[in-house]
Amino acid sequence: MQRAAVLAGVFAAAVLAAVAPVAGQAGFEFSLGTPMTQAQPGLRTIDDERLFRLSEFGQRVAAEIEAASATLEAENIRLLEELTTREDELTQMRAEMSVEEFRAAAAAFDTQAETARREQAEKRQRLVQFEEAERRRFFGQIAPVLEEKLAELGGQVLIDARAVIISAPGTDMTDDAIEAMDAAIGDGGAAPFPLELP
Repeated sequence: MQRAAVLAGVFAAAVLAAVAPVAGQAGFEFSLGTPMTQAQPGLRTIDDERLFRLSEFGQRVAAEIEAASATLEAENIRLLEELTTREDELTQMRAEMSVEEFRAAAAAFDTQAETARREQAEKRQRLVQFEEAERRRFFGQIAPVLEEKLAELGGQVLIDARAVIISAPGTDMTDDAIEAMDAAIGDGGAAPFPLELP
């Protein structure tokens, strides 16, 4: 994903250089189920999904999507009720209509229902596109902030927490990164790709 690529691009070379020393560090046990008791000097991990989700930026995005989703769901319910009512009307009118008239009315109803379905699907896709665009914007600003925070914490290498099987207490710097990103960009302000459902 985009956020993973950003992290990989910034820190990939340092990670490759640090893998061998970590494995050979005295006092570290990598057997599954055996916890490590001390952190590797200079090594830090980060959960980038939690970083986004718990940041002011990510919470603002989630709130906007939740509000738009509620509006879309209410609209879906209204459209379903309208279409159901229209279908019932056609059923009741069928005995009074000629075959040609009924076929024309049924075709018009099918077109109306398909148009509504397509438009609602497009609106749902807009929610997805909005989140993806905002994630790219967030992770596009992350590298300098993480570099500064990593240096502040005395770290030299930052790796994705999902690539770690076992880590010592104090290795994860996600909470520190969240605080740093909130201070640097806050909720990100108005999105360049606004979430507007027609």
